Amino acid sequence: MEITVNTNAGNCRNDIQSAIDAAARAGGGEVFLPGGKTYVTSSLVLRSGVTLRLGDNAVLQQTADENAYVKPASTAPDCFDYVPYVPKKGHNFSPDIKWSHNWYHNYPFLYAPAGSRDFAVRGRGVIRMMDCDNGDDCMKLCPIGFYRCRNFVIEGVHITNYHGYAVMPFTCDGGLFKDMIIDEWSYGNGDGVCLMNSRNIRVTGCRMHTGDDSVYIFSSYRDPRRSEWWNSDDPQASENIEIDHNDLRSNHCKAFGMILWGIDCPDQEKIEVRNIYVHDNHFVTLGNWNWDPYTVRQGHPPVTDVRFENNVIDAVEYNFFETHVSGLSGYPSMTTLKNPEFRDGRSFWITKGDVAFIRDADKPCCVLNAGKSRSAVWQGIWVEAGRPVEFWARATAAEGARLFVRDENDGVIAQKDLIPGEAQANHIGFTVPADGNYRIGVETDDSGRGKAKIYHTVLGNLSRKYPFDHIIYDPREPHKMLFAAKGITTEDV
Repeated sequence: MEITVNTNAGNCRNDIQSAIDAAARAGGGEVFLPGGKTYVTSSLVLRSGVTLRLGDNAVLQQTADENAYVKPASTAPDCFDYVPYVPKKGHNFSPDIKWSHNWYHNYPFLYAPAGSRDFAVRGRGVIRMMDCDNGDDCMKLCPIGFYRCRNFVIEGVHITNYHGYAVMPFTCDGGLFKDMIIDEWSYGNGDGVCLMNSRNIRVTGCRMHTGDDSVYIFSSYRDPRRSEWWNSDDPQASENIEIDHNDLRSNHCKAFGMILWGIDCPDQEKIEVRNIYVHDNHFVTLGNWNWDPYTVRQGHPPVTDVRFENNVIDAVEYNFFETHVSGLSGYPSMTTLKNPEFRDGRSFWITKGDVAFIRDADKPCCVLNAGKSRSAVWQGIWVEAGRPVEFWARATAAEGARLFVRDENDGVIAQKDLIPGEAQANHIGFTVPADGNYRIGVETDDSGRGKAKIYHTVLGNLSRKYPFDHIIYDPREPHKMLFAAKGITTEDV
């Protein structure tokens, strides 16, 4: 179904929303707003299967009439009933919650209910938020925001005169942000695209000049700013994200970065940031935020497999280098193994092929099974040239499994077959030819016979004061690796 909205109403919301709902009820379609006109409206609800297309220079203008706002009568994606509500005014809603911005509570200007999928906003039109002379009197809405939605496209639109975060896809799966322009923030933090707990996302060809962070990947757990339209109580990993061919300029803070919160999550895999590809961009600044104001636990969630290629970056903040990243390309990776006993599942471990993280006799372990090609599990570690290093793994193995050290191009630096049979210590000593990031782990070969079950790993530097010549196991806890010299445990390494 294709519907063109021709309206001269003072508030166009009813006409536009009725067209969107009609297309959704008909199984999907396109709602077109002809160009060259300004459509004053309160919040609009996007629907599954529907594209809202803005004609050239069509302007969706947020109304300043606080009595014109409605929200869905329920959070169900198939609810087509709406009830009045008045958005909060001003910047923050609570003096007791840091950064409790009102756009977290107000429904977004363009909003899709949880469970919505296969929708889009396209065209060379403008999304312009309300004009206001005083920030305290401003109804600050996120221009585009949704929660737990799938397979959406936001393409070509120009977001301007905004007062909060411009785009908020929270806990979403499968999204494309293409050729957007975001500029002219006022009376707000002015962030660009906030990818919170989202996966399978691409941000490409966008130009942003924002008041705060332009594009960032955000891991979050039980954020107290939650509202009736979103929460982070059951997050998912931020993974499979591509950021490319963008020009990102921040007036304050980071043009691109990661906000690594959620360390209190009992399942660290759910708040891991992994498989991020950042290439062919211009960033004025690059940096991370590792401090979570809503938790007392120290540290940040796991970050794994982040690649930077062919970017122009004017400045890198020091906090970026304080971040522990396994498998960072373009900058030095972390220098120690994380999650060596797999207690947090796959966190910090990069995998290829048939790899599973299980419990064996109530002990966590990693299982590799050879298939038609090599299976492997590794961490990306920065290693200094010429410095002797030992990698240990307590593992059971069948024929065709080995320890390995490879460079970033997968070239073999060192490898050694695992000892077949029951769980026992396996180790490999090596040096690398040049300072750099290296893949250190366990793999099967291509024979199709290789199998391994890994219980514990240790990475040690032979230049340190504790020798790694002998390793023993406590018979009461055979899964735990001990150093024979002085009874030093892995926690001391």
